[in-house]
Amino acid sequence: MTPELTPVRRVAIVEDHGALRIFLRDVLTRLGWKVTGVAGTAETGAALVLETAPDIAVVDLHLASEGGGDALIRRLAECGSNTKLVVFTATTDPTELHDVLQAGADGIVLKEGGLPELIEGLEAVSGGGRYLSPSFR
Repeated sequence: MTPELTPVRRVAIVEDHGALRIFLRDVLTRLGWKVTGVAGTAETGAALVLETAPDIAVVDLHLASEGGGDALIRRLAECGSNTKLVVFTATTDPTELHDVLQAGADGIVLKEGGLPELIEGLEAVSGGGRYLSPSFR
């Protein structure tokens, strides 16, 4: 009997808060994810995702850069990127959240749910599903 191989899941992190960006990189690496890179702006995030083609990108909605995470999601959709996008955000504004789903996000994880909820969202999306934080549903 041959052991079943777990496919390597590749993730990029686009978050403008440096400490959180590095924390997420370290935790996801320890959990077996291959982190293709980290970025702090929508511009560098788009370049990272388009260059490394990860399976999933964790994207902060309110990036402190032109257009923010919403612009990044729209740009990746326009470029035909196959990367699944999980928005990791503190906002609870239903209009904003519905807009990013319309723009092409595959999941929304509210930061209030913390790391366990982010992992749950990444697992769901990497398995081909969609994910919405319980408090957003």
